[in-house]
Amino acid sequence: MTSGQPDYNAYPSQQLAALIAAKTLNDDSAQAAMAARLDQLIDRLHEAAQSRSRFPVLLRRITGRLIPRRPDPVQGLYIYGGVGRGKTMLMDMFHDAVLAQGLGEPDRASIWRLHFHDFMVLAQDVIHDARTNGADDPIEAAACELARRGAVICFDEMEVRDIADAMILARLFSGMLERGVVVVATSNRHADELYKDGLHRDRFLPFIALLKDRCEMCQLDDGTDWRGAVLANLPAWHVPAKAAGPQLDAAFRQLAGGGSISAEIIRVAGREITIENVSGDVGFASFASLCDVALGARDYLAIAGRFAGLVLSEVPQFNDANEHVARRFMWLIDALYDRGRFLIASAETDIASLYQGHQWQFEFARTASRLREMAQRGKAQNKD
Repeated sequence: MTSGQPDYNAYPSQQLAALIAAKTLNDDSAQAAMAARLDQLIDRLHEAAQSRSRFPVLLRRITGRLIPRRPDPVQGLYIYGGVGRGKTMLMDMFHDAVLAQGLGEPDRASIWRLHFHDFMVLAQDVIHDARTNGADDPIEAAACELARRGAVICFDEMEVRDIADAMILARLFSGMLERGVVVVATSNRHADELYKDGLHRDRFLPFIALLKDRCEMCQLDDGTDWRGAVLANLPAWHVPAKAAGPQLDAAFRQLAGGGSISAEIIRVAGREITIENVSGDVGFASFASLCDVALGARDYLAIAGRFAGLVLSEVPQFNDANEHVARRFMWLIDALYDRGRFLIASAETDIASLYQGHQWQFEFARTASRLREMAQRGKAQNKD
């Protein structure tokens, strides 16, 4: 390989083939086809980068002066399909390949990846800061700031539920795309189905048109729900907690499917929630890190919005001395259950004996019922 050439072994199709060869993943023709499309997008990004570096020099030689020229935009990908089909895994492979190949620009990073919920929280914060600082157009100022963070932005689980988010998206994305940002997104639904039946949806339609213009709509065809197949063979409740560490580690790695694992920070209203281990849309955290800290129901909703499921270690038995953490655990379970997320946990005791306190005895009965249902159904799927 000569200097300056991309490392083709890092392409998504190569990463996927390596995991299949190692028997970490099973062969899936639809996943292979989507990986090839992501490979092609990387090639288009390379071509655009080379064009940017060559074309100004050519103009100077011909005309004697530099004439600014906006390059043709690179069309991104909007990947949609059913739960458990590997959309997040494939996007992570793309992210890792672009990061390794350094497809950035002088004034910004090559690629930026975040969950769509986290992006909307961040966007609201940046718009607020721009407004506080007296920007004439806070949304345009926010678009400029967000565009600096990555030439390519990867959004996982694009979903619009809130009217306020729907109203700012078209203008915010227009500003980012005008600055050359390339979008790669995953979603459970086609772009035409976003914010379906939402209030004033007609005002949201320009955003959908923009998204379809700048991103190729790519369906990850129906096939095996690989995550569901893994979950069906994993016990959901491990007792006692102290002896279950190896089982939880193994479960998380199976669900990660060979993807990269790192810590992640979720920001909610200025607070930072650290999830100790994250791979794609699965998180692995200790009970203490999520429930023995000052979090509220809104924070757990953000966690449930970010992840398809959680692996949670060392849930204690609850009594009168730790009612405060029992209450937070109830909020966490409500958030996960209501969004159809899965939970794999280790605990000091079985579900029936988990709560021995008095303050939340009535309310915890519902939590216990939800835990039993989540454990019995073998797998949990998004209700989106």
